[in-house]
Amino acid sequence: MTQIAAADVVVVGCGVIGLATAERLVASNRSVVLVDGQGVANGPSGASGGLVRAFDPAHGGSWAGEGLDVYLRRGWRGTWPEVREDGSLVLLETEAVPRAAANVRRLRRAGHVAELLSAREMQDRFPHLAVPSDLVGVHEARAGWLPAREVAQAMLRDAGPGATVLEGVSATAVITSGTGVAGVRTPEGDVAARAVLLAAGTASSRLAETAGVHIPLRTRAIGYCLLEPAGGPPEGMPAFVDTTTGAWTRRWGSGSTVLAGVASTVCDVPPVVSEGAPPAEQERVRRVVEQRWPGLAGARVVGGVAAYDAFPPDGNGSVIVWSEPQGLVTATGWNGGGFKIAPAVGNHAAAWIEEVLA
Repeated sequence: MTQIAAADVVVVGCGVIGLATAERLVASNRSVVLVDGQGVANGPSGASGGLVRAFDPAHGGSWAGEGLDVYLRRGWRGTWPEVREDGSLVLLETEAVPRAAANVRRLRRAGHVAELLSAREMQDRFPHLAVPSDLVGVHEARAGWLPAREVAQAMLRDAGPGATVLEGVSATAVITSGTGVAGVRTPEGDVAARAVLLAAGTASSRLAETAGVHIPLRTRAIGYCLLEPAGGPPEGMPAFVDTTTGAWTRRWGSGSTVLAGVASTVCDVPPVVSEGAPPAEQERVRRVVEQRWPGLAGARVVGGVAAYDAFPPDGNGSVIVWSEPQGLVTATGWNGGGFKIAPAVGNHAAAWIEEVLA
């Protein structure tokens, strides 16, 4: 087939994980071609709630803290949008206190501002919330949220001419030669490369199979709603995540609305992002979030989005450097939580790809 481009690395997926990795590779003087049939941040990344914080009970480790550090510096070159430092509050069951306390101590040693709060302390500090007595919270003053699509565009600008985007071009297969990769195939022609990063969500599973690699991923539904509470968001309202119900909220810009979502268990949905949440989803989201924020009970729905994420059977995202075919790397499966760790994933994935290319 005709070769349409060549580079050191082909990155399949123009979401924040793929873009962050591409920028770091370009910073190491590697040439990169990005392939994405949906375009830049037009998939789940662009629909992300954009929450950023150092504490990460779902995935553990330090990548969320590394990611927040980069976000607070406005990226590696100081050009990304500023973090909206409304603060972050994560609710946990009391059984999680020992692990949460250990994580808070680790975050403080790393220079993050984090504290463990009792239900009473949360209720006093954030009176708009209704916090049951058997819950605890991790609060970070220097955390909050970012506009996801703007961050993705800033990552691409930072990559500059070293990254070529084949926007609207879909990868159909990983090309192998002997025991290594040789690039990717597209309907327009082949893109040659010594390394291939699959960071395309659930599409990565199908592409990996063409190289003899099995990474089972399913789509899972995501629905966000824009709610307009009476009187607008309260003063001092943090970005809020309740791990016991799956609910989360944050301000929507500087206006009178808030963005709210609730984790879903509905899987195998079409991989489509569309404006507006269905009425049933609007009702489900409001019914759950009002348990912790009663003032949203009568809030008017003024917008929303229906999207999806990549859901692995074990629930854990990962970066894997495959030994065969050599040169294949996958970065998938963060269940909608990839945005906050994207700078760290990109940095580490780029370093591991460098080792492959050495």
